[in-house]
Amino acid sequence: MRYILITGINFNNKGAEAMMFHLWYYLQRRWTDKRVVALCKNSEQQLKKYKEQYKLCTLSFYPADFFDAKGGLYGLAGRVRGIQSQRNSINLRKVLYNADLCVDASGFVFSSKFGFWDNYIWLKKIEFMKKFKIPVVIMPQSFGPFDYPKWSGWVLLKKAKKILQYPKRIYAREQAGFDMIKTYCLAENLFLSPDLVLLGQNLNPKHFYKNLLLMKMYEIKAGSVAVIPNQKLKVHAINVNGQDIYESAVRTLLCEGKHVYIIRHCDSDKEFCSALANKFVMEDKVIYIDAEIDCIEFSRLIVQVDFAVASRYHGVVHSYKAGTPCVVIGWADKYQELAGQVAQEEYVMDLSGYDEPTLDKMIHEMCKNFQKERQIITQKYNKLMENSNLYETAFGWIR
Repeated sequence: MRYILITGINFNNKGAEAMMFHLWYYLQRRWTDKRVVALCKNSEQQLKKYKEQYKLCTLSFYPADFFDAKGGLYGLAGRVRGIQSQRNSINLRKVLYNADLCVDASGFVFSSKFGFWDNYIWLKKIEFMKKFKIPVVIMPQSFGPFDYPKWSGWVLLKKAKKILQYPKRIYAREQAGFDMIKTYCLAENLFLSPDLVLLGQNLNPKHFYKNLLLMKMYEIKAGSVAVIPNQKLKVHAINVNGQDIYESAVRTLLCEGKHVYIIRHCDSDKEFCSALANKFVMEDKVIYIDAEIDCIEFSRLIVQVDFAVASRYHGVVHSYKAGTPCVVIGWADKYQELAGQVAQEEYVMDLSGYDEPTLDKMIHEMCKNFQKERQIITQKYNKLMENSNLYETAFGWIR
């Protein structure tokens, strides 16, 4: 059996999960003679639940498993460092020695906004695939900035200059990331492309669920708005509490007579969402969906609301795919560029210029215009899909 590997994904974050689902289905359908294996940053105990629910072939893949599989001094170093390992070396070696392609869907790792270890592992993973002579395609993701401390910057950027010559395709998701990473890549292998989930076909539940009865269905009340926070607001919000931003947004929505559904798009947002919901425990119109919702279930839910107020990037992606407008609260280029692809820039609140009256005004405008914005998004999205050839350029070179 020959294998195709997907890396950089997990079930904890529904954006990462959606990238995994889209790639798994596309690749498995295109190469029916190979087995597509998703190497997930989830424990085998966690994966047991998902294996019972979905048809995907998954394998736990932590940094220490990576080093164990490489063996020798690397395996020893991984154990000495004490990184969590699921001891999947045997299974991992099996798929690595028989892999024909590795597709990375990390989303956002190679940047000084993350620690040295995260950056190093991402680069080392590509180097590892090179050692095994496995072609690599890096699907659309954000890159940069590269403002590392002096010593780590020297190590990482020197390694990047060498390693990033190897992938067959590297896709930057934003223009700023494209401009920053082009110094380290072969010009002919670097491309600019929107997000792979945004450009993917709608997912049919029957292709993923072992039993369709396992899929949760939600009936959303008319006149509702989805609120999709991101706990990283606590880090990126300057001179304002991230929780206060969303509390103010919910109060504005209630004044507009909306039902509000608070939804977590990532496991790490659970505490943030719970705290927000607790502020409105006496409000009948505020509903907290305190359950894990997979990316397919989320897509079927988000199409039912008037619009969303969101800070999760793929929460916005899923909304736009469904034709659902968003008031976006963000802090990076990726939010503006994503909104620009469907002519929604005026509804992006950048945290660097945040003030409550401006966000309130955006929400009021969206309450009045969401039906018109839905039409605009649908038209722009259909045109984007007509002109997209991401999947063909990413994999069409393989014979």
